[in-house]
Order: sequence, then C-alpha cells, then structure tokens
Amino acid sequence: MNVAQKSQDQITPDFSTFDSIFRPKAVAIIGASNKEGSFGRLFLEGIIKAGYSPIYPIHLREKELMGLKAYASIKDVPVPIDLALLMVPYSEALKIVRECVEKEVRGVVLFTSGFGEKGEEGKQAERELAKIVAGSRTRLIGPNCNGLYSPAVKLVSLPGSLITGGVTTEAGTLSVVSQSGSLNDFLVQTLTRKNIRFNKTVSTGNECDLHAEDFLEYYGSDPNTTLIAGYLEGIKDGKRFYQLAKEISKKKPIIIWKGGMTEAGARSAVAHTGALAGSSVIWETMFKQAGIINPNSFEEMVDCILAFSWTGIPKGRRIAILSSMGGTNIGTTDNCIRAGLEMAKLTDQTKERLNQLLPGAGTSASNPLDVGVGGMMNPKVFAEGMKIITEDENVDMLMLVADPDAPLSIPSIIEAIPSIKKPVTVSIFDMLDLTESHYRKFLEHRIPVFHEPKRAVAALAKMCEYADYLKQYK
Repeated sequence: MNVAQKSQDQITPDFSTFDSIFRPKAVAIIGASNKEGSFGRLFLEGIIKAGYSPIYPIHLREKELMGLKAYASIKDVPVPIDLALLMVPYSEALKIVRECVEKEVRGVVLFTSGFGEKGEEGKQAERELAKIVAGSRTRLIGPNCNGLYSPAVKLVSLPGSLITGGVTTEAGTLSVVSQSGSLNDFLVQTLTRKNIRFNKTVSTGNECDLHAEDFLEYYGSDPNTTLIAGYLEGIKDGKRFYQLAKEISKKKPIIIWKGGMTEAGARSAVAHTGALAGSSVIWETMFKQAGIINPNSFEEMVDCILAFSWTGIPKGRRIAILSSMGGTNIGTTDNCIRAGLEMAKLTDQTKERLNQLLPGAGTSASNPLDVGVGGMMNPKVFAEGMKIITEDENVDMLMLVADPDAPLSIPSIIEAIPSIKKPVTVSIFDMLDLTESHYRKFLEHRIPVFHEPKRAVAALAKMCEYADYLKQYK
C-alpha cells in the first residue's frame, strides 16, 4: 500500500512545501513590534536570539525593529519568503493571508484565535481562509496555534519556550504534531530538560488547511525522524489517518495522546480547537489496529517517549526486577502482572551466579532480585547483577529500582548499561533534592529514568504492545 493513499477530497501538499516550512530560507514576522510585553516583540526578539536569519519584520508604521529593516507589507519585501508568522487581529487575518498568497509565501502560521472554536461565525471565517489558499503555492497552519520548532535551522516560535529559553538548537530525531499549542510548547520544554532532542514540532490548531494527517505523512517519509509523537483531539480524515499510521508504524513508533475520550473531554475539545472528538471505542480500536502507542496522560506520554527514544524494543514480555528494597519488589511485581508483563523465570545457572555475587543475609537470588543492604553498599553488586540477569535467555528486559541513599552505585550502573543488549529502565523514588542530581546523571547518559517503578512498568508495557504489532509483519 502506498502510504500517501488518501480520500479523493483531500489534497496533500508536496513535501517540498514542508521543507520550506521547517527549513525556510527567509522568515517574515507579520505583527512584529518593539513594544515591551507584546507577542510581536517576544517572537521577534526570541527568534533573533535563537540565531535564525534572515528575518523580515512587517509593521505598518515602523521603519526599523530591533535593528532590522521593517516593511509595511509582506508584498514590499524584496526577496521570496518561505515562512510567514502572523500575529495579527482577527479582523485583519483574511486580508493578510491573501497578501501572503499574492506574495507566494510557501507556509503561513496563523496564531490568531477566535475562529472555529468560537462558533459558526468563526467556522465560516475558517472556510474563507481555506478558500484563499486553495490552489495556490501557499499552505496555512492554524489558525489558533502557536507555531513550530525546527532546531536544525535555529527556528523556534513557541511562546513559552521563548520566554523561558528552555530549548536548544541541537537537533534530534523526535518529531511532534500537536493540535494544542500550549501542550506542544510544554512538551518541548519538558523533554529538552530530560535530554531529548527534537527534529521538528508543529502546533496545528484548528487545521483549516494543513491537517495532522499531512504532518504525519511528512514525518513518516522524513529520514531524520525516527520517532513520532502527538496530541490530537480530532482528525479531519479518519480513513487516511488510519492508513498512514498503519504503514508508518511498521518502521517508526507513533505515540499519540488522544484528548476528548470522555463526553466531558469531547465537549472541551470543541471549545478548544473546534475538533469533533468521536467515540472512544473507535479511537481505541483504530490505535490498536494501526500500531499506535496511546498514553493516557502527559506524564505517560513523556515516559513513553523516553523509553522509545533510548531503549530497544523488547523481544517478549518477560521482565526481571533488581532492587535493594524487598517491599518495593513485591508491589512492583504486582504492577508488572497487572500491566500484562510476565515475571521472567531465571535459570538455575543464573541463580547460582547471583548467589556467588550477593553478600548473603537479607538477599534473594530470584526474580525480583533483592540485593539487600549489603548489596546497596557495594557499588559493583548492582552493575554485576544487571549483567548476569540480562544474560539469561529467559529475560527480555530489566527494570532497576535504584536506592537514592546509595549514590556510590550510580556510576557503576551507568557504566554497565551501554553494554547490555536488552531494554533497561531505571527508577529512583523521588526524594526531592536527594535524587535530582541522580536523575540528571542518568538522563545525561540517555538512560530512561522514572520517578517511580509503576511509571517504568507502564512505559515498558506500551513497548511490548508495539512489539506485538511488529510481529504481525515479520
């Protein structure tokens, strides 16, 4: 099947349009300003600081903005413009989008809200916007969105990220499409702090022209994207979305948090982006059949991205647990079983090797493995225990529960993990300042670390679901 297959009434832009949007040779900011506290100043100043160039500010009266020559209209700019960022009043939006079309701007990002999410009048305005760009070289992102992030060209237009400076221009392989602008922004900041690097992200808002399905198709074909994530409230073309996801997920994991799965959530989705959320049963069935990983919260979405970014896909559901806390092991075992994982049965040879390693009293050479207080005080026990367990043919993956009171073990654990060929996750119970530095050390070495074992279990279970999907095509 061709992944570009789509319904007859949906015309997908060619990929050169997306290249122009995410790697523009020139950007215009319409609504740029010198006024302190304005969005026009925030975006202009932030994009300059990020290092993108060239920028063409558009302002009806100003001749210069932050050291850059300003133009009264985008049509006055003497060079071709690939991307225009529009921070304009609702009443001016249609007129200025029309000027962008006349200028043959490849991509327009319309931040302005008050369209389809506000009722029938706004929906009619969206239809007019769609008509303006139809058949032209220009494609529209939004309205009611907050733009994009393309670190490879030092371009960021996410307000929160510009305010906090919580982004980097170091590119990675994660690409995101989100119908929520604020969630897109917060996800970028959260994962950047966890050492995840992005390839591209976009907030699509009300999607009067370009849809989430368009970006999904583009990411699927993009050689620089290896993992796709998103937040959706509804989709315009369910059949096309399903067909694309089913093909793309055979090669690249797709993680999507779906909002509006309950009646109350669906009502909120309409008010937020004007999206029709649809039946939760239909969505859940479609996700399963298309191989989409479906987290149920922002935290679970972040956890899944960490796990899928930095560990291999497990070959099976058999998990081993290593810890120095017996009670935690028992509770974590319960959580593994509830999540559909299986407790690996260690071979006699593995148990014998573990008994030789363990310090004696208060330990258990079974699964879960309890190294006891003595093991906790010996930096080598955790690291050697991990190697022994993961060499067992009955073990598909390992979860380590590290004790925050035993910082001496952490360097040896970090040193050991890269040599292990099976998925490994680490959990450290959150003890405020005591554990923050430990978290950072694991994240710096691209080891997925979680604030509690239950979150690691949930992420590993999602990876197993994806592994089961892939087995159908081997």
